[in-house]
Amino acid sequence: MVATAARNDRPTPLVACPGRARLLRTPMGHAWHDLPSELRTGIEERIGPVARATPPAAGTVSDFSALLDAADGPAFCKAVREDNAKAWMHRLESAVNSVLPPGIGPRLLWTVEAAGWLALGFERAPGRHADLSPGSADLPLVARTLETLAETLTPAPPLRTLRLADRWSGQRFWCTLGERHRDRLDPWVVEHLDTLAFAEREAPGLIDGNTLVHTDLTGPNLLVEGSTVQVVDWAFPAPGAAWVDTAYLVIRLIQTGHTPQEAERWADSVSMWRAASPWAITTFVAALAGLWTLRADALGAHGLAWLRHRLG
Repeated sequence: MVATAARNDRPTPLVACPGRARLLRTPMGHAWHDLPSELRTGIEERIGPVARATPPAAGTVSDFSALLDAADGPAFCKAVREDNAKAWMHRLESAVNSVLPPGIGPRLLWTVEAAGWLALGFERAPGRHADLSPGSADLPLVARTLETLAETLTPAPPLRTLRLADRWSGQRFWCTLGERHRDRLDPWVVEHLDTLAFAEREAPGLIDGNTLVHTDLTGPNLLVEGSTVQVVDWAFPAPGAAWVDTAYLVIRLIQTGHTPQEAERWADSVSMWRAASPWAITTFVAALAGLWTLRADALGAHGLAWLRHRLG
């Protein structure tokens, strides 16, 4: 993962430290000089002395993340305590990187385990975060990237990870909302609760497939350099239907100002989307909007806007 986003975290600014490199203090509160000396030594054995640690341009779920400028060149480092509940995501990302075809994203250069920490070092990926707003020149590039991902990651490389269908199996988001939180629901949702609950139950079988899908595509997870787009933050992938990543991005387009109609018009430029069953897409939106609504996540409103468009 390089300079990338993850789930509502926000970066904090650089701080100057006299006599040291300019250092990053991450949302979790760790800076380079806060890391255990054994971990820092292990990293510097691979890249040479670190002169500067620069924060990513978006948040991270890691306990530490920074672009390290070192004697042997830059590397993006993310590190996590092994007792962190999300440490498994870092191990999975390490495994995924080893099977990704060249050109998809930055390569993993090294791993260091020391003092109860795991650190991953990736090659520095140039570029800026993709602009998903209406009229952006990045949108055709992102659509082309989705085609490339589906082509190169089908069949899914062998990984020890749950299929997306298994990950979503047995969820009862809308039933739970109807039973426990009906007062939070607007009249349209209450009127359509049975349909939404049915769609949610149908979703796992309809999102299944043999493509390795990213499942967290956002603007910050797409790095644009000229006409090239690299995909970063492969911390939560799963085998699933080839159109699923396009569906995730439709919600992100709605979030950035597209109407549901406009977002779907963009999605129509992606061949896997055009081949997907309309009902399968609707079940996907229903399940995801249910999850976000139950969590009171701001993305729930965008998912509901898309559902209203699809269900009328």
